[in-house]
Amino acid sequence: MTARVGDLLAAATAALRESGSPTPRLDAEVLLAHACGCERSWLLAHPEAVVGAALFEELMTRRLAGEPIAYLRGYKDWHSLRIRTDARALIPRPETELLYELAVDEIRARMARDGEPIVAWEPATGSGAVTLTLALRFREAVALGRLRLIASDVSADALELAAENLQSHGVQALVDLACTDLLELAGASLPRPDVVIANLPYVPTAEALAPERGLGHEPRVAIDGGPDGLEILRRLLATAGERVALGGTLLLEIGIGQAEAVRALAPPGATVSVERDLAGIERVVEVRLPH
Repeated sequence: MTARVGDLLAAATAALRESGSPTPRLDAEVLLAHACGCERSWLLAHPEAVVGAALFEELMTRRLAGEPIAYLRGYKDWHSLRIRTDARALIPRPETELLYELAVDEIRARMARDGEPIVAWEPATGSGAVTLTLALRFREAVALGRLRLIASDVSADALELAAENLQSHGVQALVDLACTDLLELAGASLPRPDVVIANLPYVPTAEALAPERGLGHEPRVAIDGGPDGLEILRRLLATAGERVALGGTLLLEIGIGQAEAVRALAPPGATVSVERDLAGIERVVEVRLPH
């Protein structure tokens, strides 16, 4: 089955617009470029070209059913890295780049002032995007024993995807992976972390299940934060005093309007601050535990 590029894009754009896609033309171009193994710019420059349409039609059927572009292509470009993505884990979001940047600042500051090795732990790592990027950024520090990176997830499937991403970028030996709930193994088989970097599920259940949110193709365990969206964050902070090192820092990505509620959950004696993203939204809560 073959067709002209211009005709395929026109028909796909119309179908995607009718289905409710906010970016129908972009979706159509991205999927056709992926199906043809070419750049979008080539498609735009050659609307009269005749291409095979079978794979594109298959991808379009899945997209019209709501499946995310990142799952259809099998990857997401995040912080200049190509992250493998599929239904085993949440798709990395642009807003999570702030969490990564704050983690870099925190680890750097600790290495500059302290000669002791630092342990940084990302619970609910999902695709492993944040820890992968940290491993690449601090490759030398990890190799020298100045920094230990741990990534964990309650989902064995998600942890498998994280391992694949680490391996594809050549840093699998720099990260300890653990299949566990939050920081359950801290102080037991794993050390208590100095820095916790967490993008935990924070979407309220009713919102996570709403059809208009289009979250049905991503694993619910990676999205659903309970009735108020704070269930998992609440559990993490309730045990922080016993599972995070003295003077440790927790960097927690949150949803819109959750900052004050999360502040109230901080352990006694902790210092709490909030960082806004580029859109001015309160996005990351920093919880610093007392020494």
